[in-house]
Amino acid sequence: MKLNDLSNLSALLSKEETEVLAKEQAAKLAKRKLGEGQDVRVFLDKKARRGKAVTVIEGLRLSTKMRDTLAKTLRQKFSAGGTAERDTIELQGDHVLKVAGYLRENAFIVKTKS
Repeated sequence: MKLNDLSNLSALLSKEETEVLAKEQAAKLAKRKLGEGQDVRVFLDKKARRGKAVTVIEGLRLSTKMRDTLAKTLRQKFSAGGTAERDTIELQGDHVLKVAGYLRENAFIVKTKS
């Protein structure tokens, strides 16, 4: 069978393969986005830190495990130290724009302080 375009590519798959692909697609769509439209604030803080800049992510309503996972991911992604407590994550350094972009990709609604 010769194909001139890729629209008929699924015709080459067996029934079982088509079912497996459909299940994988359904599972992918069913996965929950991390943020799910949650409002968070991202800002730079220098108060009571001897002039050191710290990026603060405030207003996270996540389970402890999810918050710690997000904090670890952010620390690794931006090569920075940091901590996570209650509904806040702090990263050492000025990463406001990069963190805001990453959080928007994960379905958070980000508000930044100027």
